[in-house]
Amino acid sequence: MPPLTDLSRIAAEGNPNRDAFADGEDDRCVTWSEFDIESNQAASAFGSYVGQGDRIAFICDASVDHVTLWNGGIKAGCVVSNLHVKSSPNVMRSCIDRLHPSVIVLDKQYSEFFKEQIYTEITTGVDAVVSTGEPQAPYEIGMSTFLNRGSDQPPDIQVGEGEIATILWTSGTTGKPKGWCLTHRSAVMRGMKLVSALNISRTTRRIQTLSPSFAAWFTGTMPALLTGAATCFLQDWDPETYLRVIEEEEQTMATLVPSMWREILNLPSFEKYDLGSLERITAAGERLDTTTLQRLETEVCDRIYNAFAATEVMATSLSNKEMDDKRVESVGKSTITTEVRIIQEGGEPTDTIPPNQTGEIIVKAPDSVSWAWGDTEKTQEAFVDGWWYSGDLGYQDEDGYIYLQGRSDFMILSKGIKVYPVPIEEVLNSHPKVTQSAVVGVEDNEYGEKVTAVIQRADADLSSEELDEWCLESDNIARFERPREYNFVDRPLPRTATNKLDRASVQESLNR
Repeated sequence: MPPLTDLSRIAAEGNPNRDAFADGEDDRCVTWSEFDIESNQAASAFGSYVGQGDRIAFICDASVDHVTLWNGGIKAGCVVSNLHVKSSPNVMRSCIDRLHPSVIVLDKQYSEFFKEQIYTEITTGVDAVVSTGEPQAPYEIGMSTFLNRGSDQPPDIQVGEGEIATILWTSGTTGKPKGWCLTHRSAVMRGMKLVSALNISRTTRRIQTLSPSFAAWFTGTMPALLTGAATCFLQDWDPETYLRVIEEEEQTMATLVPSMWREILNLPSFEKYDLGSLERITAAGERLDTTTLQRLETEVCDRIYNAFAATEVMATSLSNKEMDDKRVESVGKSTITTEVRIIQEGGEPTDTIPPNQTGEIIVKAPDSVSWAWGDTEKTQEAFVDGWWYSGDLGYQDEDGYIYLQGRSDFMILSKGIKVYPVPIEEVLNSHPKVTQSAVVGVEDNEYGEKVTAVIQRADADLSSEELDEWCLESDNIARFERPREYNFVDRPLPRTATNKLDRASVQESLNR
């Protein structure tokens, strides 16, 4: 099995003049041959600052420049890691200091944020900061200058398939993200799963609006590297632009969470766009309802796929041929080489339960992550005998199809992005007019699950606007994590028999 270092070379040899990556907003496009040469230049330039196994961190949106430097880091034998661009300053500083990167790559739009809130506050000694655009600070190196320093020949390195290739960051239930490590072997296996599940080939043209910060960007990029498919990046989510690029660039594949598909379907201008080039679409990351499914089938594309996947592993998939009315809420069956079980909550991997009974979903697969960076204890908590404990609750029907029922830790999926309540509650509880808060997800057409706060007030004058401003000013939570709705009560919030905050009761009261 080839390591990631070889994939763009193999794609360039087989498809030298086919499109590889493009920027949808400015029409920049590179062929596989051009992409591989520029990646070699980046790898050679990185070699002045890094050795094999060193880390390179990226604070970037999706673009041709970003993926070129990212692939160059891989070709240099480094461990590459995309940081969450929307994370709070404290979280980003923590990730950098735990990662200890030798080089940081950032987009121009994040230069001021990095200079004012990150650069002088981190304890890590960074050898170089590379900008994807023109340098905005004295310590930055512009991308064109950087690439000109490198050779177009691939570095002379050897990488084993068991070595770490990339670190993917996922939210932590207490606000400290985990950096999950994928080896070269598990990364290639992850890509092969997607190729198989979604029938991706060198003729596929996929529109990609997901940030590199999320594992879904990596999961979507791997099939392109494996097959020579084309990817068109959009940095910002705008339904109108998304539809225009599909039509103008004749995209054949599109991936969004259901709440984003609903935004598209409800656009007043939706019918003016020709989406006839689409051969398949995916609607995953949150619950897909029957109405949205039926509208997607009749108004967008009749080949729809759903899946259950996480940073840690790709678990299941479901095609439109299986998605009848009875199974519309299913996430399908296990993907190739993957085992999925439903067990008693907190049980051993052998504690399986009968069909149609709800339990915890555990997964065992060759594309699973191998280690939580710098945190063996967290790794051991998440994995037992190779089985990943997802924290997701669900059941399996008599035919083996999996259905999700929620989270055991009250994680919220807001537009497909994981949001955890504890860090938000800590920020809210620090407000002098708040006695206590509870943060839960409430089903919503726009967000999938809307981040909603229930506040026990210490002052009757406290308003939603005041709390929203409080959250925006906090360095401990990101803008997208803040509540979008506040409910005020003058009584204590419910607690469990062990005196813990009873979020289940709070959520139930909001859903009545």
